Amino acid sequence: MNSPLYIYERSVMLLRKFRKFAFISLLVLLQGCSSESIPEPTNQNIRAVSLNKVNADAYYQESRFSGITQTESRAQLSFGVPGKVQKVLVDIGSRLKAGAVMAALDLEPYQLAVDNAQTEVSKAQIALEEHQANYERLNRLRATNAISQQALEAARTNFLTAQASVHEAKSRVRLAERDLSQAVIKAPYDGVVSTRLVEPFEEVNQNQVVFNFDSPAQLIVESSIPVSLANSLRSTNEQAISISYQGKSFDAEIAHIAERASNGLSLPIKLRIQVPEDYFLPPGIVVSVNYRLKNNENLLLVPHGAVYIEATSNNAFLYSFNDESSTVSKKSIEIIYIQPTGYLINSKLRTGERYVAAGAAFISNGQQVRVVGEAN
Repeated sequence: MNSPLYIYERSVMLLRKFRKFAFISLLVLLQGCSSESIPEPTNQNIRAVSLNKVNADAYYQESRFSGITQTESRAQLSFGVPGKVQKVLVDIGSRLKAGAVMAALDLEPYQLAVDNAQTEVSKAQIALEEHQANYERLNRLRATNAISQQALEAARTNFLTAQASVHEAKSRVRLAERDLSQAVIKAPYDGVVSTRLVEPFEEVNQNQVVFNFDSPAQLIVESSIPVSLANSLRSTNEQAISISYQGKSFDAEIAHIAERASNGLSLPIKLRIQVPEDYFLPPGIVVSVNYRLKNNENLLLVPHGAVYIEATSNNAFLYSFNDESSTVSKKSIEIIYIQPTGYLINSKLRTGERYVAAGAAFISNGQQVRVVGEAN
């Protein structure tokens, strides 16, 4: 049973059965893949895409930057002389009228200085009157040659010196009175105390800042913008600027644009903001500054996904959609500025023209596409 001859004959039989089975299987497979069941191969992969349309107002540039609210008039207040703080009459949040006293030093030393200076003026005035009377008397005597010209000149010199002494003494009074006034801090205008940095009985130095004082009359926003946007703002009157904060929007206008970049990239800008009287927008908070202006060129803001950049040439383009053939065609563009919401590009897209808004990297020039949400 286990002889070599038996094993050989058995192997040949199994091989013949396997060949027959394989042949039958191949026939069945070929029959199942007949031309009637094989679909026609498509020349293109029809991909669904979403489109954006170039609207009539599409060539308006929209930009958004952050800014900080400030009061247009703000001051750092300090004593003009050193001394010990005697009283502090205000605190943060205090609203004051112009001229209201905010704090004062110990005034006694400065009042004594004023009194001493005034005493010196009185002494100088008495001396002046004496020298003036003497000079007038000698001048009459000289007319009769009763005295020499030299004596008259000496009297005249004493009289002029006494006059100068009076002027000098009066100047010392004004300086002493100024020091006395500098020992009191008053509100420079109607406003509010934003910072208090002093307490009673503290020793303070001359010009040491003790209050920050803001005027609520006009609120401004300080921000910075690219040079390109600054040039656009200067060259067009078709612009709208607004400030956004916590869902509220306020109209704004340009107050100043700097002529020198602050960080090598952008220019400082100040904007006046109109805030309703019933809404409190404090200074020192971060807000969003929104710019919308008509482009002088064909500048268009498109989504990031609408732009594809070739790795080999670094050329940028997007796909324009042909309504008749439902195909896309490549159009070269120039990226001007990158924003969080998309690319600001220079293109030749016409008003009303539609372009692929997303997935530009996954389609090719001339490819047929299907518009999402539209019937075939």
